Amino acid sequence: MSWDDFFIKNSKLVLHIYNQLRNSYCTPPLEDVFGIFKYVQLHDIKVVMIGDMPYKNTRDISDIAFGTKISNQKPPLLLERIYANLENTVTSFQRPLNHHLDRWLNNGIFLCNFCFTRTIADPLPYHYHLLWESFINNLVQYISNDHPVVFMLFGAKAISVRKSINEIKSSVVEVPHPIYEYNEFKKSKCFCKARELACELGFTIKW
Repeated sequence: MSWDDFFIKNSKLVLHIYNQLRNSYCTPPLEDVFGIFKYVQLHDIKVVMIGDMPYKNTRDISDIAFGTKISNQKPPLLLERIYANLENTVTSFQRPLNHHLDRWLNNGIFLCNFCFTRTIADPLPYHYHLLWESFINNLVQYISNDHPVVFMLFGAKAISVRKSINEIKSSVVEVPHPIYEYNEFKKSKCFCKARELACELGFTIKW
């Protein structure tokens, strides 16, 4: 199994998505939509973190979910709250040198969203959930069938893909959304839980 194999099997679906996006103003740019697949190879994945959709502010957009290309400024609110949770619950955690999260990528943490794109024109692009629903479900099924990983599902849309995860091999942590469910997220120890599940599966996570 490999990313090449995955995209061959889903070629018609990917073509449909591209055709839908081709004439729309969306972020990230089309050439960056599948950027995560060049940073983390299938066999290297330890953790899959799934959010909702890319940042609304185009200034914050990068070619991976959660991360941003702007490294010398305060991170977006969602990422800031993730950092704060880690600092409060994982004693060994140190903030990455850059907000593109290269250290996480190098440690096998696969970062994506339920929707890999969002349109600029529509602030509430619910139709994008429909556009990406089959792709993200096929993706988590493919990953979880390959080898054991820990899935961290941030918010209701991400949690909806749990039905497609092979939980015979892999483990799942359902996480309150850092923005819309902040009080619950702040009290959660989701990253500690993910690390515990990883140990049970036979590997370690370096946050």
